[in-house]
Amino acid sequence: MAGQKEEYELVDVREPYRYEKEHLEGAINRPYGIMNEEDHKKMKKLIVYCDFGGQSMMAARHLAKEGFQVYNIVGGVYYHLEEWKDS
Repeated sequence: MAGQKEEYELVDVREPYRYEKEHLEGAINRPYGIMNEEDHKKMKKLIVYCDFGGQSMMAARHLAKEGFQVYNIVGGVYYHLEEWKDS
């Protein structure tokens, strides 16, 4: 339907201590390596991120193979942090 907002789950794949330090508003913490795909079965559209993009790129590839529609924030949270804080 035109104009309908799509629902995505924002997933921080970093270690919990890094998530606790700072994270994007609305993100859930599911560290890569101990991530359980079953947690996300209801929400097939995911946006993943980490500090600099490496971990989230690996997580995105893995989740895509599991059938998820997944997007990676290229460059990670620190690449975009100042830009996001300014907006």
